[in-house]
Amino acid sequence: MSTSAVLRILQPVVKEYDLQIMAKFLPEISAICSNKFRAGILHLLINSPETMHSKKVEELSFSLGIRPTITIHHLERLEQWKLLEVKKNQKFGQKERRSIWGLDLKYPNWILECYKTIRTQFFTEKQLNDITQKNRSARIKS
Repeated sequence: MSTSAVLRILQPVVKEYDLQIMAKFLPEISAICSNKFRAGILHLLINSPETMHSKKVEELSFSLGIRPTITIHHLERLEQWKLLEVKKNQKFGQKERRSIWGLDLKYPNWILECYKTIRTQFFTEKQLNDITQKNRSARIKS
């Protein structure tokens, strides 16, 4: 995939809000994009148009080779920066858990700007694939 990604958006986007969010968080773009797990999460979700750019926490954790609690921490950070949102809550006993997370498609230009920064300043395609295929490569070697 080239550095230009395509998002599958079904709802109209209010460009003014998208630009406001981008202006607000642009000063933090290095902190957002330089972390390999956050970059890996965005890479996985951007490249999942068949699931509307959403995945279960367990799937993300497995692909990244990290515990779900660590994944949740990074998902929450990306949510604070308006890149992700909870797509589905699921009941586990008495508790509600945020089970499916996805790109916050109200801000596509902001998402694409972050992804472009990840790809041009921090990680190559190969590095992103290595980050997001931790468990696959471990299974192949054994």
